[in-house]
Amino acid sequence: MFSDWMTIMDKKLILTLLTVLTLFFTHYASAKTMKSHHKKSGLNCADCHISKTFEAAPMEQCLTCHELPQKKQDYHGAPDKHDSPHYGVELECENCHAEHETSENFCNNCHEFEFNVP
Repeated sequence: MFSDWMTIMDKKLILTLLTVLTLFFTHYASAKTMKSHHKKSGLNCADCHISKTFEAAPMEQCLTCHELPQKKQDYHGAPDKHDSPHYGVELECENCHAEHETSENFCNNCHEFEFNVP
């Protein structure tokens, strides 16, 4: 009887440990890759994620490498995408640009512009 109880407890303990280890390693294995141009520049996660919890990088961190576009026309003669008539230049970079996912054109939530967002 005692050996049956230990077997059940052993199985529960092993199952619990496996679950905890799986959750732990899944969290670290799920780290997403960065865009190729950032990788080629030699950046690593801590260059953008300055908090110890690896939250989304603040816009100020983006601006340590990228300048705010100050132009009013791009090379195709189209209005500057970075100077919105609705938000000015205050819109956060992450509204359009995503490092670990597909970037999206935030303006197209209301409009139908055709430009590529890197």
